[in-house]
Amino acid sequence: MALIFWGALLPAALILGWYILHRPVRQFAEELQIDQACDLFRKQREWLEAHFLTALAKHEPLERLRWDDAHWHDEILWARDRQSHAFLALIGVHFDDLTDAELGDPHPRHATALFEYRRGRWIAEGKRLDEVSPDQAVLPNHPFEPVVLINPRRT
Repeated sequence: MALIFWGALLPAALILGWYILHRPVRQFAEELQIDQACDLFRKQREWLEAHFLTALAKHEPLERLRWDDAHWHDEILWARDRQSHAFLALIGVHFDDLTDAELGDPHPRHATALFEYRRGRWIAEGKRLDEVSPDQAVLPNHPFEPVVLINPRRT
């Protein structure tokens, strides 16, 4: 009789323990992965920006020319895609609009370059959001949500 009792109690306790501990363990693992991804991005940033321009040139050669003269911001906004849950680095850039500059009234145009972290590495596919700053990209009505780092080393 005692064997049947323990045979039922032990699996129930294991399931209950897994149910209680699963979320904190998963969150800890995700935070550790995010920290590693952020460090990797900072180390590879220059290469990733160059790769971004190369990928952009394959799809839109004329747009690549405009991005060659872009001013990349130092700040990185970490985000997550609301649908795919992919971890992203968003970097703001601004351009000196040549047509307006010729008129003597330069109006910088803004865009956001998107970099995606997949399977332990950063991917630069030339994806961008035109006329959107990184801060605007994570507003509630946009497809990205900000990721707040618990122990940010630098942004």
